[in-house]
Amino acid sequence: MKNSRIAKPKKKTESSEISPNPMQQELAGLIEETKEKAKEAKQNTQTIGKKIQSVIDEADLTLALLANIDPQYYEGLKDIWNSTYDQVSRINANLGQTMLSTTSASSTASISSTIISGAYINDGFRNVDEPEFKSAWVKFVFFANRPELRNEVTQLFKEYGFDKPQVVGDKSPLEHFEIAHEGFQNPIIESNPVSTSLIPMRECINSIIASLLKMRPTQEVTKNERAKIMSIGMQLKKDTLPQAAIDELADEWYSINNDFSNFKKKDVERTDWLARLNRGTSFLYSLLNGLDSTKLRK
Repeated sequence: MKNSRIAKPKKKTESSEISPNPMQQELAGLIEETKEKAKEAKQNTQTIGKKIQSVIDEADLTLALLANIDPQYYEGLKDIWNSTYDQVSRINANLGQTMLSTTSASSTASISSTIISGAYINDGFRNVDEPEFKSAWVKFVFFANRPELRNEVTQLFKEYGFDKPQVVGDKSPLEHFEIAHEGFQNPIIESNPVSTSLIPMRECINSIIASLLKMRPTQEVTKNERAKIMSIGMQLKKDTLPQAAIDELADEWYSINNDFSNFKKKDVERTDWLARLNRGTSFLYSLLNGLDSTKLRK
């Protein structure tokens, strides 16, 4: 797994002056290039303008946090942003050949959220007491929790039939998803309320993964959580989605699943709780948005 582990929260003691290392500078350059590509694409199409704008916004927010992100996450972030760069470049290439129609643009455009990375949780940062960091972090969390993303995920659920129970007697993935967010907005217990939110989110994702495995045209054995996402992606991804995007989704689901499991018996601050809830939501968006529903086994 590529640099997706979650470090234990700890107070950072190093100087507030953080000297950028070469990989940080390279990553910043990549994010800037991706942002410029996204701006170029946005000028050429209105159909997928919201998806493109999200790339631009995520780039700005990440650049503001980059100096505070623990260097152990740089390689994983570089992989994610390389994948996003490729996705935006393909959109530009398609627009350059022939102007995409409204329907074809929306169906072929696949832009993964970069917020799936474990770097975007409070444990992944250093020098967290700096005023500049706190300001940038609040903006990031606000953006990641935007209602539009939740609405898009809800719509994707309905398109795939995940608004209905996948197993007789169980809640639908959409119900688990709504319970997860409602559990954050209105905690129903005082002792460890996080479990009432992150556990339903994990159950939601597990239910969807189990259903997508059954929808693969070719049934094959998957030995672990990462292998499940790899198999789903290889068989069901949109042709325009780079394989690297599936690799990252597989790595991040392994990380998210382990991270959520650790909160069964411990409390966490609400900002950290929300960051993890946003991460699960972004993962679902990236996964379902990157699949081609016409490839599902009928």
